[in-house]
Amino acid sequence: MDRACSHDSSRCCADGQTKDLMNQTLPPLGLPPKTVIDVWRVELDQPPEIAATLDEILSAEERERANRFVFARDAARFRLGRAMLRLGLAWYLEQPPREIRLTTGWRGKPRLADPSELHFNVSHCGGLALIAFTTVGEVGVDVEALGRDVEAVDIATSNFTRNEAALIASAPTPEEQVLLFLRFWTRKEAVLKADGCGIFDGLDSVDVSQPAANLVRLREGDNIESGWLVRDLNMVDGFAGSIAAPPGDWSIRKWNIRCEDAIRCFVARFPGEL
Repeated sequence: MDRACSHDSSRCCADGQTKDLMNQTLPPLGLPPKTVIDVWRVELDQPPEIAATLDEILSAEERERANRFVFARDAARFRLGRAMLRLGLAWYLEQPPREIRLTTGWRGKPRLADPSELHFNVSHCGGLALIAFTTVGEVGVDVEALGRDVEAVDIATSNFTRNEAALIASAPTPEEQVLLFLRFWTRKEAVLKADGCGIFDGLDSVDVSQPAANLVRLREGDNIESGWLVRDLNMVDGFAGSIAAPPGDWSIRKWNIRCEDAIRCFVARFPGEL
């Protein structure tokens, strides 16, 4: 059963982007190849019976965090997202999900508590989550909903680099301005999350307006830090997404993970854990 739930039908383009094809099952069991970033697309609004099953693998700290949410829907989405992260980590590490220990690293970035080659990052927007898993190195991912009512030019002028703000302002229509704004936003978030910084360190500390082949470099004061590769993700209609990782010849595999399929696979692989 180890491999029965996996099917690798990805076809990667030469520039590291994937085609629109999205795998419908779990990846092969074990660590991903060293030149691959797996991105899981997960729907966070699930029937109560699925949510209850997955809730069993959460830690006490994760349940406590969920209880602090004001709205029940937000709490349910948080719990489901953390449970699917645990399932993914367990699948790649080949160990029961309850044994996964998480901690935080520099500036609070979540990471595995025990030494491992596996890196991960999570982003969610509404009922959609993207979870990136890789052995390439540190990784950052971000997703945002398109069609939002955003004062793109004003926000970019105040928070983005001069070049980015000018490009957004020069877009021919307000809709295209918002689209470019959100594309730049997700790229920035992905780079800052990969680095472990976050947006509070300054959205203008990184310029993401260049073509995908160019390295994106973080500026801290007068110092230019190491570069990152950032690529756009077209995961689903109505959303913009981006991913960032260290320079290298890596590719992206997309996985449309259905929670019921994941549960079925884990029940077979780890009896008694779900």
